[in-house]
Parts: sequence; structure tokens; C-alpha cells
Amino acid sequence: MGLTEIKASKEIEGVNKEAAIAYDFGATLDEAVAKFGSDVVFTNFKRTAVITAQAAIRRMLEGKKSIDEITAGMASWKPGVAMERVIDPVASLVGRWDSYSAEEQAEILKKLKNKTKKN
Repeated sequence: MGLTEIKASKEIEGVNKEAAIAYDFGATLDEAVAKFGSDVVFTNFKRTAVITAQAAIRRMLEGKKSIDEITAGMASWKPGVAMERVIDPVASLVGRWDSYSAEEQAEILKKLKNKTKKN
């Protein structure tokens, strides 16, 4: 049996409500196809794969990749296989800047100034 616990929560009128159920999707692909049919299994696989591909494309857009770079990057994409993530270090630092203490910010600025003097 392929019981999966499914949990969900939702804030309603200021109160966090939670629920959980156990659902039998089958334990293998063959069991899932037997329970739901190949059309349903494929449709759900495809929907999830599209959402995953959209997330990868959004990351590349955020990384300022061109359409040609995105097309080339997605040409080798396969559902279920993690893609290499390219992280913009400047955007990452700026996004976390306010979470640093004044001392940490000063130390980061000092390191950046020293780095630019060396280059």
C-alpha cells in the first residue's frame, strides 16, 4: 500500500487551522496507473514538471539570463533532476543585508573595500 500523509494549514480569522489525511496513491508507478489510469498519472506528472520548469525559468530570469541562455539551459533539463543554480552574490547579500547587525555590516563593508583595493 502507498499511504502518503498529506498535511495542510490555513490561517482563518487569525487562527491557524491544520488538517492531515492519509491517502493511498499506490506504492509504485504500476499501482498508481492501476488505481487511477495512465491518463491521470501522466497528466499529474506533466503538471508538476511544468511547474518545476517554470520555477527554473524564473530563477534564470531573476539571474538576468537572456532568452537564448534560458533556452540552452532548459534544453538539457530533465524532470526530477536538479539543475545547477546560479546565485547572484550581490543580490543575495542585498536581500539579507537588513538581517545583519551593524557590526556584521561594517565587517562586510570592510572586506568588500579590501577586495576592491586588491583588484
